[in-house]
Amino acid sequence: MPSVTRNTLILLCLLIAGLSAQNNFDANSDYFERGRFSLVSSGVMTPLKGYRPLPSRTIAVNPQKIIPGAVLYIPQLAGAKLTDGSVHDGYFFAHALMSADGNNELAVYRWQGVKPLPGKVTVFRVYGVMEKAARTRFELSYRVNRPKPVYEMVAGDLDTLLRSRNKKIKSLSERIEYYSALGKGTPYAIYNLGEGADAPIDPDPTIDLARVDCMTFCENTLAMSLADSYKAMYDSLQNIRYKNGTIEYTHRNHYTIADWLPNNSRFLYDATGEIGGNKLKPMTKTIDRPGFYKKAGVPDSIVARAAGRETLTVHYIPTAALKSIIPRLKGGEIVSIVSTFPGIVSAHMGIVVRDEWGNVTFRHASSSKSTHEVTDVRFEDYVDMLSRSKTRVGMIFMRVREHS
Repeated sequence: MPSVTRNTLILLCLLIAGLSAQNNFDANSDYFERGRFSLVSSGVMTPLKGYRPLPSRTIAVNPQKIIPGAVLYIPQLAGAKLTDGSVHDGYFFAHALMSADGNNELAVYRWQGVKPLPGKVTVFRVYGVMEKAARTRFELSYRVNRPKPVYEMVAGDLDTLLRSRNKKIKSLSERIEYYSALGKGTPYAIYNLGEGADAPIDPDPTIDLARVDCMTFCENTLAMSLADSYKAMYDSLQNIRYKNGTIEYTHRNHYTIADWLPNNSRFLYDATGEIGGNKLKPMTKTIDRPGFYKKAGVPDSIVARAAGRETLTVHYIPTAALKSIIPRLKGGEIVSIVSTFPGIVSAHMGIVVRDEWGNVTFRHASSSKSTHEVTDVRFEDYVDMLSRSKTRVGMIFMRVREHS
């Protein structure tokens, strides 16, 4: 996304976040109810690592009830007057922990309302514009020792990081979770990579850490997980993106399941069967590579030498069964969202993350106008979103081969 457009969006978010009260749900945000909770005020709590508690904003949560780090909305507190004369907008940060004792109780850090907290409130997890607005407005206040995200790194930064971290993190799945976390917030830009400036079909760069789409986010993350230096990461990225590492448009792994997965079988495998068991459904598609290349402007002489049409049958876990397989997800899986559109299997990609409390998250480069960056969505919430789609019908899961 051009910087002017992104800055304009951030400014808009700030203006929205600065409204005195948010009594209605924002139309450009998604709200998922987390339940009814008792609220107390506390001056002592255990903040998450990297976060500073903010009065009237930070909430301590039971990590078994609410995923730590979430932005929360409490409608009963939208419009509450504070002692400094301001009005609360109802948005809070789950940046501290309470004991996981099963009680539905939350603690607000140093509540400064004119009136005491209500006894019972309904709490919502927020995604979209209001999540981004809240984080943008307060991040400089609550962040402590913020790690540099990947999209702010230059080659030297990444080289130093890879040489250090990959000696400490031995598991490829754990590396995928680690590097994907550093990718959070990266701006979304579809088709951001190509074959380089001199390429006749797609002259976009062969590497770009500052922008990603859903596939290049997964590719960057996987390449970082496999490498111990910037050069090795760059080489791995090209080997992931192209069959046999040949940087040509017709050698690129355009189709996630038909090209990307089989051509990376040395370190990836289809784990859908071992995760889904008897819940799998088949789908058969015709992959028309020649037609795809012709639409892209590839000369007929090159198309004639490229891979041809293919009829492909895959097995996926349908949306209705996805919540039931959550206990089988280890974290670090790469996910393909299955589509009913003709000619393709995969409509989107992302990464599964399982945190230290057992919560499962779907991390992805979101093309949504309200997000448009790499973000986390609780897996169950993403499944609920998926259930509303008429064309996205399930998931295929890939796992890394740990010996790679």
